[in-house]
Amino acid sequence: IFLINIYDFLISLYYQKHKFKIMLSINDTQLVILDIQGKLSQIVYQSEAVLKHSSSLVQGCQLLDIPIIWVEQTPEKLGATSALIAQLLTGQSPIAKATFSAYGTSAFVEAVKANARKQVLLIGIETHICIYQTAMDLIAAGYEVFVVADAVSSRTEENKKIGLEMIREGQGKITSVEATLFALLKSSTHEKFREIARLIK
Repeated sequence: IFLINIYDFLISLYYQKHKFKIMLSINDTQLVILDIQGKLSQIVYQSEAVLKHSSSLVQGCQLLDIPIIWVEQTPEKLGATSALIAQLLTGQSPIAKATFSAYGTSAFVEAVKANARKQVLLIGIETHICIYQTAMDLIAAGYEVFVVADAVSSRTEENKKIGLEMIREGQGKITSVEATLFALLKSSTHEKFREIARLIK
């Protein structure tokens, strides 16, 4: 029992030091969409489900007025963002990058800082490359990163699993679309509850 109490105390100190929260907060969260583009978005593991879940999360974040950053990897080569996602982002323009980590692109770094929110939701492809590298760089920069497992993927199931494990070992948090949206809502009395609930049915 003593050892457990020491462990809990040390975990508490870690979160206080890094000013991390245990759960997502609407006012401190931003969403990053990475590289859901072209043919690749159609051939990754469980692609239809990933697109559906990504769409649901984007719409949920919009209902909750959570800022969204939209990123594309070398769009001149990989193609445009999937229409299912792009049609939800009218009025926004994607940030183009060549680096695997979005944090290696200055326009992305500036956009993340401008939102002034320390909790970052990550969705997109591929889990073991761009999602992983972006997550690690964001964590190193002091952000709390939540990777949405059912809204990310890789070309193979194995690489998706490896990517999620690497992220977890690197202090990233793993969540799901439903867990994320309900964590943000906190209560069934929230004014957006019914609209959010319809998105995940």
